[in-house]
Amino acid sequence: MTLTDRLPIPHAKAEVKNITCEFCIVGCGYKSYKWPAGTEGTLSDNAFGLDLSQQQFVDGLWCSERMFNTVTDRDGKHYNFMVIPDQECVVNKGQNSVRGGMMGVSTFNAASATRDRLKEPMVYRGGMQMETSWDEAIGLVAKVYKKIIDRDGADEISHKTFDHGGGGGGFENTWATGKLFHTAIDTKSASIHNRPAYNSEVHASREMGIGELNSSYYDASIADTLLIIGCNPYECQTNLFNVHMLPNLQRATVGEKQKEFEKGESAAAAKIIYVDPRRTASITNSMEAAGAENVLHLQLKPGTDITLMNALVSYIFEQGWADEDFIKNHAENFGAMYKANKISLEEAAKITELKVSDMKKAAQWIAAPKASGHRPRTSI
Repeated sequence: MTLTDRLPIPHAKAEVKNITCEFCIVGCGYKSYKWPAGTEGTLSDNAFGLDLSQQQFVDGLWCSERMFNTVTDRDGKHYNFMVIPDQECVVNKGQNSVRGGMMGVSTFNAASATRDRLKEPMVYRGGMQMETSWDEAIGLVAKVYKKIIDRDGADEISHKTFDHGGGGGGFENTWATGKLFHTAIDTKSASIHNRPAYNSEVHASREMGIGELNSSYYDASIADTLLIIGCNPYECQTNLFNVHMLPNLQRATVGEKQKEFEKGESAAAAKIIYVDPRRTASITNSMEAAGAENVLHLQLKPGTDITLMNALVSYIFEQGWADEDFIKNHAENFGAMYKANKISLEEAAKITELKVSDMKKAAQWIAAPKASGHRPRTSI
């Protein structure tokens, strides 16, 4: 696509649809606009309902050249196609990720690089790939699978799948493939996109019983403490950080939301803890927004995450801050686990190379009761 300083204005009668970004689990909302190529709206009469003769706000509705494309529909006609962030979506509130902001230009176009996308299944015939029907393609794969299972066993069939899904679908988006591999074929040889096995990419958290992707964006908006383990949300989950975490750090989304939970307690900005061997852009931006006194960077020695987690659990339990009713009703063999993994902050400091005072502060932010007597809401 040739870069341009002007894009056509969506026609007032453009076909408008609400869509979801196709790339990750977040589920950011977008709006697509489609109208006949060669036509466009006017400054005052357009699909946006805006007076485009006036300067628009920096964070207002806008479109870059990467959000626009000219496509050929199934009817053989050419259309202008635009995909822009939805300002009314509670997830991204008009912001876009780098990938989501390119859904317009990444749409199939016979005149662009996307023309090389497959439209039908391909099979080798005579030394070259040729289009075939879905029935034949599925049949060929099924015959190969059966041959391998009969001869060598199901575990000789390995598969790689996308864990996060698309369109906000998460792993449910691969439910059918999951049933195929784990039930119909019954293979144990599974791997998730960027990992060699079906394991966590969040160091030590799953081993401690805390799965990744385990909290909602709303949690980040009302949490008293945000515990960020081995990730960099400003760069890798920009909408989550800018739209939900950052306002909480700046006291912009608390207040009434807190009072729903805490019957009159005054609102306070969140504190945030980063567990990361590196100082990331997230840490820098958090300090700028919330003040260094509300940001704690546990810059531990790589590979010592479990030691840190065990030390925090041990200290929290010793201080009487643990939710014993929750442990009684929802945990198995907690006593044995605690006895086996108990470690002092002093011993952990030697292993992690962290300060005892910093680990103690982290435990207090995570679990120490507030002045009102309420437990802190900690989003991990």
